[in-house]
This record gives sequence, structure tokens and C-alpha cells, in this order.
Amino acid sequence: MKILYLITKSEQGGAQTHVAQLMKHFNEKGWDISLMTSSQDGWLGKKALDLGIEFIPSEYLSNTINPFKVLKSFTEIRKVVDKFNPDIVHCHSFFAGFLGRLAVRGKYPTIFTPHGWGFNVGVSFFRKHFAIQVERYVSRFTNKILCVSESGKKLAIQYKIDKPAKFTVVYNGIEDILSTTKCTKIKDDKINFVFVGRLTEPKDPLSLLKAITVLPEEIKKQVVVTIVGKGEKAKELEDFILKNSLEKQAFLLGLLSREDVFDNLCNEADVFVLLSRWEGLPITILEAMSAGLPVVASKVGGIPELVSKDNGFLIERGDLDSLAKAITTLVKDREMRLLMGKNARKKIKDNFTLSKMFDKVEREYNNLLNIKTK
Repeated sequence: MKILYLITKSEQGGAQTHVAQLMKHFNEKGWDISLMTSSQDGWLGKKALDLGIEFIPSEYLSNTINPFKVLKSFTEIRKVVDKFNPDIVHCHSFFAGFLGRLAVRGKYPTIFTPHGWGFNVGVSFFRKHFAIQVERYVSRFTNKILCVSESGKKLAIQYKIDKPAKFTVVYNGIEDILSTTKCTKIKDDKINFVFVGRLTEPKDPLSLLKAITVLPEEIKKQVVVTIVGKGEKAKELEDFILKNSLEKQAFLLGLLSREDVFDNLCNEADVFVLLSRWEGLPITILEAMSAGLPVVASKVGGIPELVSKDNGFLIERGDLDSLAKAITTLVKDREMRLLMGKNARKKIKDNFTLSKMFDKVEREYNNLLNIKTK
């Protein structure tokens, strides 16, 4: 089977990790795989090359409405698709999903995985309504839409993107981190709350720092915050740390490799935190849960399908009081932290494995091509 994957950015992130997982798995099955993505921030492109997969860098594909770049990207995609002659084109993320489906226009079987809709709750009014109209239009050139959460599927149906039958939920999967990472965690008096994610919209790491400043002093002195990631919000975080004298308590590690992130989750973290204005189904939460960590996360997108009272705390957007209370509870109650972490790991092993994800994606490919599965 020949699969062409299209995704807007090549930088390290959740959607790119998902594509890398699919490429690796189907390449190992002997399929003919090709990847087209941005030539900038080339984490995913390097992954493809390491796997011996054809990587087609695009000079123009990006999150931009610049007419020149949009037209150039459109033309590039059409040429690449016709040259590769795929059995299936699988598009990921908003801009690649839009331009890819518009360029293919049903000439080849086409699947789209949005990861996070452009009309998610929390998105600006203009962006939301623009995304709805765009998705409704290009959906006619889409054979199947694979949502990463039930929440994403319901949202698309709510806004009448297409008929319900066109949508299928395929949860992200994750490898068993504890089986692949050496864990030698040393007990510490401090409780380390770790945030991993791009320091850009829609992520909200600043709220974590703000919550630390309103903790009771006896709790605050027991807390350490570690923030992993890069982006334009880094300067804002640095300034806040300095202004509030948190230099010995809050640490910005910048961008780390996935291996180093796993090492941090297994050996340094006590609690995982992901605060965001909107989300799909964050792979970072899956990774943290696989590492046996309790989770404090925003109640947005597909996150409630991962996090419950059994394995963490859900926080409404902007609710610093609830966030501070959750942090305080987890600092005070070690047994709760351990039980939540155990429950989190079990949930991943039972429901969010790579094998389940691969089987469901392959089934959709086969259904699209009318290939009988065993």
C-alpha cells in the first residue's frame, strides 16, 4: 500500500509524534510511505529520513494566509501527489488538511486527522467561523475523518461539518514508557509539577506559575515547577519568574528530545500538568499517564476522556483557585498521588496502546480501499 502523509509543520509536537508512529509502523510492514511537510524545524523530516522514508520538504507549507505561499503550497502538493500516485492521502493538521484536500479534490482516496479543530471552544470568533466554513467545504473531498477524541467528533457534528457517518474516533496511542526508560527516581522533599508542551497558543503554562504564587507558604515551599518546551511565551514566563522571585522554584528547560522528556517524567516528575485554552487529545498527557503520573489538566477538548477523579484533576479554564487547591491536595496526600498515578498507567495500558491505534487506522485504510481484513 502506498500512503502519502501531509502535515503542516515538521517541528516536534503531538501531531508530528502521531505521524511518526504511523510512518514507522507501516514502513515496517513493507508499505511504500512518503511524507510531505514544512522544511523548517525538521524533527519529523529527520525521523522520516532515519526510517528510510521519502521526505519531501515544502518551502511554502505553513500556517499562513499569505496568498503567494498558499498558492505555491497548493501547486507543490498537486505535483507531489500526482508523482507519488498514492493509494491513500492522509492529511494532518488544519492547513495541510485544507490545502491537501483542496489539491487532491477526490482524485485519490483521502483521509483527514484534525488533531484539534480550528473551531474548538476557546478559539476567537473570526477564526472559529472561518474554520467552520473551510472545513465544511473541503469535507466534500474527504472520504473519512479520523477524530482523536469523542469530543472532537461531537464538535464536528454539532457544527455540521459533514454527516456523522464520515467521522470515526481513533484515539492516539503511546508506547509503554516505563518499559523503555530506565527509572531510578530518588525520593525528594519537594513535589515536582512538570509541564510539557509548546510555549505557544493554546498552551497556558503561565497559569501554573500564577497558581504557585497564591499557595499557602507551607505548601509553596514544598513545590517545584519544571516547564519543558519552547515558543514565544518563554519570555513571558521568564519575566514572571523573576518578578515573583521564583528562580529557585520554577525552571524552564527549553526544548528536550522525547527521550529526555521520558527520562524527566520517569525520574524527576511527581505530577504532570497541562493547562490549555483548547486541545484535541494531547499525547503529552498519554506519555505522563504511561509513566504513572497523576495529571492536572484543563477541562477542554478530549482531555476529560483521559483525566478523571481517579487519576487526576480537571480544571476549568482560568480557574486559579481550583488549580491551587488541586496542587495543595496533591502536595499533602502522597498516597493519593501514588494511587492516581497507578490508575493513570492502567488506563493507558487498557485503552491507549499503539497496537490499538495502528489496528484502527489500518482498518480504515482497508475499508477505504475495500480490502478485507483478517
